[in-house]
Amino acid sequence: MAGGSRISRRRALAALAGMALVVGSGCSAGADGTAEVTTRLVTPVGPSPTPTLAPGVSPTPLVPPELVLSTLEVYQAGAVLVSVTGDVIGGQVEFLGRRYPLTKGSQSQYTFVPVDSEDPPGAHEVVVDVRLPNGTRGKLQATVTVLPTAWTVDYLAFSDEQTATLLDPQVVADELALLRSLYVKVTPVKFWSGPWLIPVNGALTARFGEQRSINGSAPSGHHGGTDIAAEEGTPVVATNAGMVVLARELKVRGNMVVIDHGGGLYSGYAHLSSIAVAEGERVEAGQVIGAVGNTGLSTGAHLHWEMAAHGILLDALRFVDGTNGF
Repeated sequence: MAGGSRISRRRALAALAGMALVVGSGCSAGADGTAEVTTRLVTPVGPSPTPTLAPGVSPTPLVPPELVLSTLEVYQAGAVLVSVTGDVIGGQVEFLGRRYPLTKGSQSQYTFVPVDSEDPPGAHEVVVDVRLPNGTRGKLQATVTVLPTAWTVDYLAFSDEQTATLLDPQVVADELALLRSLYVKVTPVKFWSGPWLIPVNGALTARFGEQRSINGSAPSGHHGGTDIAAEEGTPVVATNAGMVVLARELKVRGNMVVIDHGGGLYSGYAHLSSIAVAEGERVEAGQVIGAVGNTGLSTGAHLHWEMAAHGILLDALRFVDGTNGF
């Protein structure tokens, strides 16, 4: 398993009974009555699909792949940790028409499957294409239900100077393009481990996904992070281990740090008064990366904390409140 809380192997098999299959194959019962995924050879390796063995030597049987999900129900702006255990060397996950590569973890191949804030509620299929060492390719399937999230509205007021400069559509677009160029990259290394931490203690002042009314305008859009108010200078820590890929001043988000946790998952920390790490630096969970501030487009000292998987912004609080199942 990649890490974090998860459905136990036996429980996962029971929950997914009849849903896991491999192209051209089905499921068979093992000696203890549990389901075993069977596979078939798609492309023979070498001139013969049968390896040459020394007399009296038997081939080592492959451990069949097993699909393990952190949850079967996930809210909009949440994420599902999808893991495949067994003798698997790679593959990809498809969900709601989007595809995500698997990354090698300590005990499995895994990825965080994001659910966008605009993804439709209801039951949707998760299809995992896997590759085994002997050339076998197969598919594992499960059904995940997306639950609707009720979005709140936040009313904000900015000065004419802030509105003219920092809310300029081109300024906002350029900054989003920079962040998205980072968030879509998949580093095929697992940096994170264990539980996720809240970067700073304080009052929750704005939730992810809130629609915004600026200076009396009609509510629109979705707030891309979680805002936590704290005194300026309060230390901010990394929510988990990773590699710093951005540590600089931006126009809207002010001083910002972005951490790559591996496998396409990122965390961002904005409006900092100071930055304590450098780009290219490896950080550990709980390490101080900066301090709470009021830089950029901000109306008071607070931390703007965001998470993104495969380019999709997610509700960071769902990484710590258990609703993602890990």
